[in-house]
Amino acid sequence: MKKLVLVLAIVFAGIMSANAQVWVGGGLGANIQKNFTSFEIAPEIGYTINPQFTVALGADYSFVSIKNVGSVNELYLEPYLRYVGGTIGKKFSLFVDLCGDFGLIDGTGYAVVLRPGIAWQATERFTAAFRFGYAGYDHDFMGSGNNGFVMNCDLAAPQIRLYYTL
Repeated sequence: MKKLVLVLAIVFAGIMSANAQVWVGGGLGANIQKNFTSFEIAPEIGYTINPQFTVALGADYSFVSIKNVGSVNELYLEPYLRYVGGTIGKKFSLFVDLCGDFGLIDGTGYAVVLRPGIAWQATERFTAAFRFGYAGYDHDFMGSGNNGFVMNCDLAAPQIRLYYTL
């Protein structure tokens, strides 16, 4: 255990001393209606390897309650690799994330999906990213009972994440 902690400390020190682009952030969400309530919290931490590639790890907790049906707690990990395909001016970039979603509460499901989006670098330190839908493979992710190709092109409700570069 001591060796593992030492290795992690050395890796972290190397990342920080190399003027690395380490960032933290995530998103929050809530939906409250007459018969439906949901809440989501999704923290993330990432490392920008170069202008085209970023690796990150996110965790997502969701609570959903439907009146007269019941409620569900969902927790999953989401490691991903982001590829920036191009820029629009100096502030906007187009990207696609290769995400792996792994369910932790039910322990059986996973999904591997591509999530396209656009990022807006508001300042040198603050960035907002908007993901629009996904396409990929779903294997009983979060007990959905689905196995196979999935696609969602919901442009009206993007995932919004805010990031701060350390």
